[in-house]
Amino acid sequence: MFADAGTSLPTGVRTISTRRVAAATIRAIERNRAEVNVAPLELRLGSAIGGLFPSIAERAQRGAGAGETSRQLADGQRDKR
Repeated sequence: MFADAGTSLPTGVRTISTRRVAAATIRAIERNRAEVNVAPLELRLGSAIGGLFPSIAERAQRGAGAGETSRQLADGQRDKR
């Protein structure tokens, strides 16, 4: 997604390998799970904190430049809409 848009992930944000995504998908099917989260630990923690303390998560995202990253991603994928 980021490569397609011509932008990069913010500093400190990792991705998950296709092998791990495939393994998690297979496990979800085998266990009849409707949803599975395969994000890296730091993103899962950030999501949990955001659910509990949205104002803290908002400040952290703003400080990390999430708005600019989102803008670059949207601009880079505009032709796909």
